[in-house]
Amino acid sequence: MALKRRYTEDSLRALRVQTHLTFGKEFLRSGKYERALEAFDEVISLDPHETRGRLGRSLALTRLGRFDEALAEAEVILGYQPHSPHAYNAEAVCYQTAGFYDKAEEAFEKAVAYGWANASIHYNYACFWAALNNPERCREYLDLALALDPQLNASAATDVDFETYRNEDWFLDLVAFQ
Repeated sequence: MALKRRYTEDSLRALRVQTHLTFGKEFLRSGKYERALEAFDEVISLDPHETRGRLGRSLALTRLGRFDEALAEAEVILGYQPHSPHAYNAEAVCYQTAGFYDKAEEAFEKAVAYGWANASIHYNYACFWAALNNPERCREYLDLALALDPQLNASAATDVDFETYRNEDWFLDLVAFQ
C-alpha cells in the first residue's frame, strides 16, 4: 500500500521558496539577470525575510546597474540582521561595481569582521584588491579564501578579476592544484 504524502501550507511554501532560489541562482550564473530578478522577487513574495532571496535580488540589481535598489536590499537585510556579513558583502560588491571604492572597502571590512570564516567574502575582497591593482592585499585575501575553501582555486585560476596576476609566481603557488 502506497503512503500518501500530505503537505502543509508551510512545507509547500518552503518548497516553492527553494525552487525559486535555485532558478534565481541559475539565471544569475547564466547572465539572465532580469529572469533572476523575477525568481528572487517570487522568493520574497513568499517569504519577505528570506535573506538568500534578498541577496540574490541585490546581486541581480547590481548586475543590471540598478545600484540604489541593490543597496536598498542590503539595507533591508541589515534592518533585521544588523551584523550580516552577506549583506555587507552585497553592499561592497554594489559599491565596487558602481565605482565607489572607499565605500566598497568600508563595506568589505565589515563583511570580513562579521564573516571571518566565510571564504567567498575573502575571495570577493581579493577581487576588489585586484581591481585596484594592489597585489599585496589581493594575495592576502585570496590566501585567506583558499585556506578556508581550497576548492575556490578552480575559480581563481580562471577568474578574469585575477588576469593581471595570472603568471605571477605567488598567484600560481596559491591556486596550484594539490
